[in-house]
Amino acid sequence: MKDTLKQLLDTALKIGVSPTDNEAVTSKKIAITMVPLFMGPIGTVWGLVLFSLGHYLSASIPILYAFLSLLNLWHFYKTKDFHVIKTMQMYIILVLPFLLMWTLGGFANGSFVFIWAFFAPIAAIFHDKSRKSLYWMYSFIVLVAFSTLINTALMEMRTEHLPRLAVEIFFFFNIALSLLGIFLLIRYFINEKDKSASHKLQLKHEALLEKTQELYHNISFLESYKKSIDENLIVSRTDINGVITYANQNFYNTSGFCEKEVIGHKHSIIKHPHNSKALFASLWKTILKKKTWHGRLKNRKKDGSIYWIDTSVSPILNNDGEIVEFIAIRQDITQLIQHQAKLTQMLYIDSLTSLKNRNALLQDILTTESLSCSLINIDNFSHINNLYGENIGNRVLVEFSDFLSESIADNHNAKLYRLGGDEFVILSKKTSKERLGIEITELLKKTYSKQLQIDDHEISLSVTVGQSTEANFNLLSTANMALTTAKRDSKHLLMFTKELSLNSEYQDNIKWIKEIKSAIKEDRITIFYQPIVNNADNADNTVNKYETLIRLISKDGEVITPSYFLEIAKKAKLYKQLTKIVIKKAFEAFKDNDYEFSINLTIDDILDKNISQYIIQTLKEYDISHRVVFEIVESESINNFDDIEEFILLVKSFGCRIAIDDFGTGYSNFEHLMRLQADFIKIDGSIIKEIVNNKQSALITSVIVAFAKEMNIQTIGEYVETEVVHEKLKSLGVNKSQGYYFGSPQATLGKKEI
Repeated sequence: MKDTLKQLLDTALKIGVSPTDNEAVTSKKIAITMVPLFMGPIGTVWGLVLFSLGHYLSASIPILYAFLSLLNLWHFYKTKDFHVIKTMQMYIILVLPFLLMWTLGGFANGSFVFIWAFFAPIAAIFHDKSRKSLYWMYSFIVLVAFSTLINTALMEMRTEHLPRLAVEIFFFFNIALSLLGIFLLIRYFINEKDKSASHKLQLKHEALLEKTQELYHNISFLESYKKSIDENLIVSRTDINGVITYANQNFYNTSGFCEKEVIGHKHSIIKHPHNSKALFASLWKTILKKKTWHGRLKNRKKDGSIYWIDTSVSPILNNDGEIVEFIAIRQDITQLIQHQAKLTQMLYIDSLTSLKNRNALLQDILTTESLSCSLINIDNFSHINNLYGENIGNRVLVEFSDFLSESIADNHNAKLYRLGGDEFVILSKKTSKERLGIEITELLKKTYSKQLQIDDHEISLSVTVGQSTEANFNLLSTANMALTTAKRDSKHLLMFTKELSLNSEYQDNIKWIKEIKSAIKEDRITIFYQPIVNNADNADNTVNKYETLIRLISKDGEVITPSYFLEIAKKAKLYKQLTKIVIKKAFEAFKDNDYEFSINLTIDDILDKNISQYIIQTLKEYDISHRVVFEIVESESINNFDDIEEFILLVKSFGCRIAIDDFGTGYSNFEHLMRLQADFIKIDGSIIKEIVNNKQSALITSVIVAFAKEMNIQTIGEYVETEVVHEKLKSLGVNKSQGYYFGSPQATLGKKEI
């Protein structure tokens, strides 16, 4: 029975509570509901008693309260509107007790009544913790004061008084019940607050346990991370002055120093003097700005030997954002640097004569201003090979290279290169054409008088020289033009002049510009496809990737390769249109199949905002980005890596991949490969062509493959024209192959089996 009544009371107290109410709102609604639930029945009984005693006006006031309370509770149940019930209850509970006291004749007969009005300021305290709750107390005091002022008048007006016994009974019950009501109200809220506090404490305890478990979990992860870093990387910490306070075991193992020799000292103990002061100035400037510095450093071990590290130095901040120490995390890249040096040596030095080769020549032309070029060709060298054999021929080339080196030894501005075969180049600081001609004429005289002694053979040589002082970008080509003309006209020496090619070049340019414009207008610019096979599963020569190549179809249906028109298109400002056509047609061709495909982009394409925006727009239009490979050509000419990196990061965010073309022909390709974030490197065709018969080419390829594997980059061999070359590439670990052995560029996509 007790539990049932308790449940009914709890249900009645929560008639205005909504399921979405939080704890604070629920408490407020229960508090205001208690007032009419407690005082309504009392008011009803009280009114009936007064009515039986003949005090009809007085009886109507508590009955009116009971009716208004009932109406108020019904409205609260229907609307859940807390504001209405609160306002109504507090006003009627404050005013009606005073009205009842006045109708009974003032304090003499009704002083026991106005105590009920005290419920209004009590309730206000629970519902409003601000100073506004005091206004209800002030109102109560004002009504008491007002009642005191009119008390005499009320006593005179009321002639019929309640029986003395009734007054005493009313006094007892009113005081007892009102104080009991206040006591129960306060007790209820204290209990609710205790429950709430216990519940909150329990929640906080559970949250603390959860956070503690999470903290232990994170500490376990951090310990694992630290162990992994300590086992694989070189780590040290310093104070804000750069004094080492901690170094892991890898630091000691790599440097050769022990803990006593490191802790308390600065990193100068391992710093190599070849590192520039500007490098360390940049490092300190960066980390003092609370940023991370990243770079490559050359260090010195305790025994004096050298090792290279790729390092990141970061500041550690406290809660106030102040630097308290620095941490340096390094990776030993000595092996990579050694591979780089070895490959660079192979790429830039001619294996037969030990002179700088064509790659070195092109690099020097790119990086040096105001040059003159003398291109030297040994006349009829093939006759020497045919007469004496290749072995003697090679020794002739070595002897002749030594002779040239001695001849220019006193000219500190001149450098000698072997261009290839029987051709050599002397590159020197630009001087007058007359002076250059005199110097080479003297060299020619020495050559004609020189007898090369090879075993028992005396071999005389004659040479033809083409010279040029043109701008660097066409220095070698114009020297070659002069050489070709000299041979045609049976001259030993000829300086390039514009008259050698100007008229024919102009006419040729005009013809091609018209042809390109016409081809664009008539949609005769198309793309051909050359297959690329995967060497890992090529038993049936399965093709899953193609390179797209631009072609121009003449009006007669002849297929014209880009070597005839691409450079002219660049000069005529038509190149951008061709690039967009290739991109659009490539995406259209591959949108409905599952082949991967590559598109060639020059550095100028990437730096051209219009082209790069067109590429991004096309990637958004076609949902095939994950099959797209952008193949960067002419990567050795990169000057602004920031813009290139920005483009690469952007297209990679779409799922595209990056390939570097002609790898192995330029130092900058190798130097900056990591910054280009390449997924593929295509080994230059000049290396692949000689890979079977030339040990140097095979060695260069093996070094490139080893380096690529360390960098997690796939390799592609170009110009694979025979099965022997293909098998050689497979044995060296090259991932993919491309060339005429698998298929020439075709106008249509072939089947997967070729």
